[in-house]
Amino acid sequence: MSISITQPTHTNLWPDELKILSVDNDQESLNLIRQSLEPAGFRVLRTTKAEEGLDLALHEKPDMLLLDIYLSDLDGLELLRRIRRHPKLAQIPAIIISARAGNTDQIRILQLSECDQDNIAAYIGKPFAPDILLNTVKAVLVAYKEVLLDKNRAHTRPWEVAPVSVPPSHSTPTKAAEISQ
Repeated sequence: MSISITQPTHTNLWPDELKILSVDNDQESLNLIRQSLEPAGFRVLRTTKAEEGLDLALHEKPDMLLLDIYLSDLDGLELLRRIRRHPKLAQIPAIIISARAGNTDQIRILQLSECDQDNIAAYIGKPFAPDILLNTVKAVLVAYKEVLLDKNRAHTRPWEVAPVSVPPSHSTPTKAAEISQ
């Protein structure tokens, strides 16, 4: 007798709810991000402080980062560098969301986008429309599908149990045999 547990079928590309960490100095922007993404099934972790964002990234291991450039306690691009120093977080896709990306910041973003270590997947200017944010997040997730699937494969899933074989000589008694005993 062979028992195997198979993965349940889902309409989602990933079997679990995806976590998105958003670090922004503006609480209203964080609320709009949450309102834009949570109805689509994403779990949004939010903070206005860079150090708190780093702690959340280390403990929650999000699937994506949404970062403002200008934060009260640290530059968002520096926060990205600090997060990416950790091997388990090095490949997380990042989207920059900012209202104040001047020429100097845009040059820095382009330079970081060309560097494998600090790759920035997309840039969204503020103010933004919720559907633009959602579509950009989805597009980036599809582009980073292999990275995210590898990350999810690294964690043990209950449905990834190896098949169990019972030798024929020790087969399980039938219900009738159990009742008669």
